[in-house]
Amino acid sequence: MKLLRKELVKNGLDCALFFTNENVNPNLFYFTGYVGAGTLIVPAKGKPILHVPLRDLSMAKKIKGVKLSHGKKLSEVLNSFKISSNKIGIDFTNISAYDFNDLKEKLSCEFFDISDFMNNLRAVKTKDEINKINMACSITDSIFRKFVSNFGNFKTESEAVAFLTYEVRKSGCGLAFEPIVASGKNASIPHHISNDKINGGFCVVDFGVKFEGYCSDVTRTFYVGKPSADEEKIYYDLLGAQEKSISFIKSGILIGDVLTKSEKITGAMIHALGHGLGIEVHEIPYLSKHNLTDALFREGMVITIEPGIYVENKYGIRIEDDVLVTKSGCDVLSKFTKKLICL
Repeated sequence: MKLLRKELVKNGLDCALFFTNENVNPNLFYFTGYVGAGTLIVPAKGKPILHVPLRDLSMAKKIKGVKLSHGKKLSEVLNSFKISSNKIGIDFTNISAYDFNDLKEKLSCEFFDISDFMNNLRAVKTKDEINKINMACSITDSIFRKFVSNFGNFKTESEAVAFLTYEVRKSGCGLAFEPIVASGKNASIPHHISNDKINGGFCVVDFGVKFEGYCSDVTRTFYVGKPSADEEKIYYDLLGAQEKSISFIKSGILIGDVLTKSEKITGAMIHALGHGLGIEVHEIPYLSKHNLTDALFREGMVITIEPGIYVENKYGIRIEDDVLVTKSGCDVLSKFTKKLICL
């Protein structure tokens, strides 16, 4: 919050506004932990104000460090707390066109986009955030072990997804995203919709949990049946490339340099090498040459490393770990074995 206020003062902004309706605004959650509907008003000076509908007031009362407001129009709230509104910071990545147009009609002021600042602020995790992501990874590892033990009971990919979903809910967590179970030739589609029978061959399983608002995102590739010697070699060559890519990571290193080194051993891929991870399952940095110039890995970033091989209508392999960037290198948070398991 102090860094946000510093940014407001630097740009001559009176306040910042964060909106949330049906979907949780990750930036509003980042500051407050609040998951209901409403608006967070952060003045350049003074206590933040959480303006909520009456139905969510009891939930809002649990939030510490904010003043509460309800039952008024936003313009009235700003006036009642004596916040001038000549220039306001808006989180443009998390506001609908409808809400923004409504805001422009009701407030006669200039709007400034603070979404890039917020993305960069959230890219480096606090110790508490790292602990939550680490716990999410630990729960994911545990569910993978159960998945392997129960795989013989699944006749379809959908049944396998249902098992993962049930285990995530039973653990007290939420899904970070809809799980992917892609077997046989379906594994050649990175974001396959799991609805087919379980086919022989490589089986890509990609899922994650959300623990206290923070995500894991882990992929393992298994084999249904018995792989040939050539198939084992393809798998372990990719695993070696994935682990080598992880070894390049260190705080202060250019992300573009790591991508260049990784591409030499992984080859060209149809998706990014990885991405940031936190409140959202996809955050900055996006480890793709299309999105990076001179960005650096920074201590406290949590990223995924997920090289893959995809041969259309034949097979696919992807191996993904969640990795914490440290001063001297990195720590792999996802611990489930990457040995090729035959199911």
